[in-house]
Amino acid sequence: MENKEQLRPLTREERKFSEENYHLIMDFLKKLKLDAEEFFDIVVFDFLLSVEKYLNDPQLQAKCSFEAVSYMYMKRAVFVHFRKQKAQKRSTGVGSNISLDSMGMNISNHSTMETASNMEYREMVKQIENGLTEEQKKIFSDKVEGYSLKEIADNHGIKQKRAYKQFDKVKRIVTEVMEA
Repeated sequence: MENKEQLRPLTREERKFSEENYHLIMDFLKKLKLDAEEFFDIVVFDFLLSVEKYLNDPQLQAKCSFEAVSYMYMKRAVFVHFRKQKAQKRSTGVGSNISLDSMGMNISNHSTMETASNMEYREMVKQIENGLTEEQKKIFSDKVEGYSLKEIADNHGIKQKRAYKQFDKVKRIVTEVMEA
């Protein structure tokens, strides 16, 4: 899932501050033994976001050093990067027999598609889509992308228990339509 916080153009003060503390990016990458060429682009935007947050929050300045805040933001960027990579690796196996149309929810089970006529297949897809709520469609779509149900719950701001229950309902609907 993407970072929901948006960068805005830095003020003159923020630019000066980021230039003075630019070395923290390289120090961070060196400390974590990350390749600067590969990871610089991954952490730089979160570093700039930390500059914005730090300079605009006097309470944060009173509690923490900027180095600690910037490291926290950059660690988050690295964590999100690795989580996305892990999800992509999982999705290659998970989505091998299921694909989603980018605009709508088109479920393709290739073994069923081979045995059913095109019209029957389209009818099955329609029945499955009609049986899912919007929330269930999102959960199913993310699951096909390779995300775990815990990650899906976190990404959509729902409780884990709800994600599991909704996914159980998705599986039941797909099973019912496939067996009918």
